[in-house]
Amino acid sequence: MLYVIAGAALTPFHGDESTQVYMSRDYAYQFLQRDLNLVMFHDPPLSAQEQDLRLLNGTLNKYLIGLAWHLGGFTLDNINQQWDWGGSWDYNQSSNHAPTPALLNVARLPSAIFLALGVPVLFALGWLTGGAWAAFAASLLYALHPALLINGRRAMMEGSLTFFSLLTVLAGAWWLRRRNWIAALALGLAAGLTVASKHTGAFTVAAVFGLVGVVALFTSPPAPLSIGRGGSVLAKSPLPTERERQTSPGKPLALGRGVWGEVAVRMPGVMLILLAAFVAALTFYALNPAWWRDPLSRAGDVLRLRQDLLAGQTATFGGYPNFGAALAGFWNQLFVTPPQYFEVAGWDVYLADQIAAYEGSIWRGLHIGAVMLVPLVLIGVIYLLRKTERSLRVLIGGWALVMLASVLLLTPIEWQRYYLPAYPPVLLLAALGVAGAVNWLRVRSAPKQPVL
Repeated sequence: MLYVIAGAALTPFHGDESTQVYMSRDYAYQFLQRDLNLVMFHDPPLSAQEQDLRLLNGTLNKYLIGLAWHLGGFTLDNINQQWDWGGSWDYNQSSNHAPTPALLNVARLPSAIFLALGVPVLFALGWLTGGAWAAFAASLLYALHPALLINGRRAMMEGSLTFFSLLTVLAGAWWLRRRNWIAALALGLAAGLTVASKHTGAFTVAAVFGLVGVVALFTSPPAPLSIGRGGSVLAKSPLPTERERQTSPGKPLALGRGVWGEVAVRMPGVMLILLAAFVAALTFYALNPAWWRDPLSRAGDVLRLRQDLLAGQTATFGGYPNFGAALAGFWNQLFVTPPQYFEVAGWDVYLADQIAAYEGSIWRGLHIGAVMLVPLVLIGVIYLLRKTERSLRVLIGGWALVMLASVLLLTPIEWQRYYLPAYPPVLLLAALGVAGAVNWLRVRSAPKQPVL
């Protein structure tokens, strides 16, 4: 965690950081000036630029950036303007469209801290699914992943999005273990903060809620479990009671006579999932004042603005011409391509010194190529299917599939930060691959018992 945070100040700059710092004006409007009207939706808008940014972006990061510069001794007068992508680098730097180095370092802290908090969360997911080897491997791969480090350390939305997405998956796993209202509230809160971090977090939230809902409806509540030395999931008692046999982990719904009776018994779990969904929606709504007056219309506005943004990006920078190109970009960004510091041609000139300093430091992370990563992922998939308890297998496997499919099918342009949601599940599968390889080596090296 300290490694993740320590490299934040040295990370090369991105123009979107200026925009996020500019958006933190909403913190001043709402909490310093205490004028809620300034952040509400208006037609016509009080400021079209600010209102569009409120709708287009997540709100959590801008509030935390505002809190950070407020505690750091900065004022609203110190906040820069939005980065002007139509202007040159020199124009933006000389006309207050970029934050000062001191302000930028403070503004990066919230995202970097959230990215660092993802380390223990992924550790916990690794421990649940594969034991100690998977836990340590997952947290190490995460903390050293160059693309996660670059984007999560910047004053952007990716740090909080990554952390709360992982927390939502972990809360889903906890709910599957406990199936009580406290776990449901934790799941709802984590999910709401995920979407409030960045709207694309909705894919993670939808996947987790759908998967835990299916497990809740079609399997019995689990018996208490423990993790064996090799990472396998074991029952606490070697001789389960009749009641434990009836409620063993992942026990599928009996087919035929009595199915609807069993569904009725399991409906309280589904109701708890609905409670979690309500808490998630309420959390998101509370953090988005621009949605308060007419949330359905605002949802439509967000979709329109998002479509316009992606259309403009693909028109300007060139998108994927066909599915084959999208598949190649997907493969490159997940397994092959080194860190991407910028998307706009020509920025290599302006960032050359920053990139050289960053890559020459110990904080740059470690790029693991396809030769090592792909075999580990494949072994991890086999381990997940064969060794992991059924409900966790459904949750982790389903989450990984949804993340991979969503970035493959919905990413129109090869920008590395758009692939960030797929990295954590890939790294977790690779960590399970490490656990699987270690277990195989243990079996191979174990002394054979003589045959009598």
